[in-house]
Amino acid sequence: MKKEVILPFPKFDERNEHRTKANTEEIPIRPGMLFRVGRPSNLYYEFIYASLYFDRHKLSDLKKLLKFQGTEVQVVSILKMKDGSTIAALSRSDGKAFSETVTKLFADISKSIKAKELLG
Repeated sequence: MKKEVILPFPKFDERNEHRTKANTEEIPIRPGMLFRVGRPSNLYYEFIYASLYFDRHKLSDLKKLLKFQGTEVQVVSILKMKDGSTIAALSRSDGKAFSETVTKLFADISKSIKAKELLG
């Protein structure tokens, strides 16, 4: 379903002609779909996590995620969070663990695809 942004005076908005139609179409993600981990959107990945315990994340954990760039991953399950966001649990497509401590990655689906951290 396409959502439209309602502007009070759309004809006066000359800066951005495409602003009246929001680009919020989401790709339907299902378990079993394959993706590739893309480049980090910032210095580190913002929307791909090694765990969902955000208060326990350390800088060293974020640095370890950088070596997974280009890895092919498969969606194992999809989690719906209380705030309405959708998180995908990802595992390597070859069945191996990412590292000794990381067996799955977690990605905010809509944000990571828009930031091109996950490539379809």
